[in-house]
Amino acid sequence: MAVVNPLSAASLFSLKDWVVLVTGGGTGMGLMLTQTLATNGCKVYITGRRVEVLETTARIHGSPGKLGPQGGSIVPIVMDVTSKESIKGVVDHITKTEGYLNLLVNNAGVWTTRPSVDPEAGPEAFGKAMFDESIDAWQKAFLTNATSLYFVTAAFLPLLAKSVSSPTGKMGSVINNTSISGFLRMSQNSQLAYNASKAAAVHITRQLAYDLSHKNIKVRVNGIAPGWFPSEMTTGGSDDNNESTPQEDAPFQQWMEHIGARVPPGRMGNVKDLATSLLTLATNEYMWGTIFIIDGGIAQSMAGNM
Repeated sequence: MAVVNPLSAASLFSLKDWVVLVTGGGTGMGLMLTQTLATNGCKVYITGRRVEVLETTARIHGSPGKLGPQGGSIVPIVMDVTSKESIKGVVDHITKTEGYLNLLVNNAGVWTTRPSVDPEAGPEAFGKAMFDESIDAWQKAFLTNATSLYFVTAAFLPLLAKSVSSPTGKMGSVINNTSISGFLRMSQNSQLAYNASKAAAVHITRQLAYDLSHKNIKVRVNGIAPGWFPSEMTTGGSDDNNESTPQEDAPFQQWMEHIGARVPPGRMGNVKDLATSLLTLATNEYMWGTIFIIDGGIAQSMAGNM
């Protein structure tokens, strides 16, 4: 049998037989993360509230023909990240079936609200539109996009701590999917509820990274802050395979120029852009509290807005 060089990509980024959980793993970026992990040999539990979506993703994207000879599997399991009871149920299930978790990917997120008019309308109309927004919509944004990261990570922490004694021998790891929106001053058409919740997600990631690096825990926490990727949130829906079609390059580039952003690739992000970053964060045990900005150049062209 040929010896694999330890510095080869196949060795450096090996995830064979890892046990992973991806929240919101059935569609959009969650599906991209799931595909990456399962293709590289992981057993990936995907969670969400829509059982039919999860089962469709597992059936279509978890087939041996889709994953290839080195592939793992995709296991659907219903979980609401805003419900402690639902989270605990999945923790209990994985405790019984696996006994450990190598990687938790907190991906679930929502877009909820923005004012019905923009600041051009003037102080009275814009102020009224702002005040007319639903407080519940704001709370939902924070509950799903930020608060859930804290509670889901807390619930799975004992299983993540057991990763180091699992067959992988790797320390447990958490990767939070935040957003470039959590870094920008620009409100992106006044979607403050979403942006503020993602800024909270960025800060939670940094602070969890510090607390969980304690010598009595040693679980890594890192994050991804993507720009525009195709998802139900950015494109308005998904097809029968739960995949979202990217916006055409020309309209996308025109929109980026309209808001003053430069995106040299001239397109939305794709699964390969996401996969390389995910594999690095998952396998590099010397990365702690790092947040990868994967945005095609938006942040560097809007430095004054950071």
